[in-house]
Amino acid sequence: MINAKKIYNEIINDSRIVELIGEDNIFDAYPNSVETFPCVIYLEGNQNDVEFADNLPIANSCSVDIHIFTKALKNYPTTSEIGIVVGEVFKENYFVCTSNLETVDDNPEVRHRVMSFRKGIFS
Repeated sequence: MINAKKIYNEIINDSRIVELIGEDNIFDAYPNSVETFPCVIYLEGNQNDVEFADNLPIANSCSVDIHIFTKALKNYPTTSEIGIVVGEVFKENYFVCTSNLETVDDNPEVRHRVMSFRKGIFS
């Protein structure tokens, strides 16, 4: 097992993402309610051994889920605009986007996109 959350934190705090949504709008855990817009929440997904040497694991397949929230109002970037930047940053770090969808939110003024990324990482 590796500390994948540290890797995700470094990636998601890329200056392009911070510039677009704000330095204090990136969270590593889901809050009780989302009240900061726009924001990005990243959650560590599955991590499993995928390569072995001498019967010991040497690489992990790691995944992360990115939740993007914004308002459906002028002067707020759309979830697509934020998602494009997030996707570029993860792609530059050799992650593959395995899922990208806009989902329904209880509040009609809120837009919510969920993106999932996966990468094999050597221990």
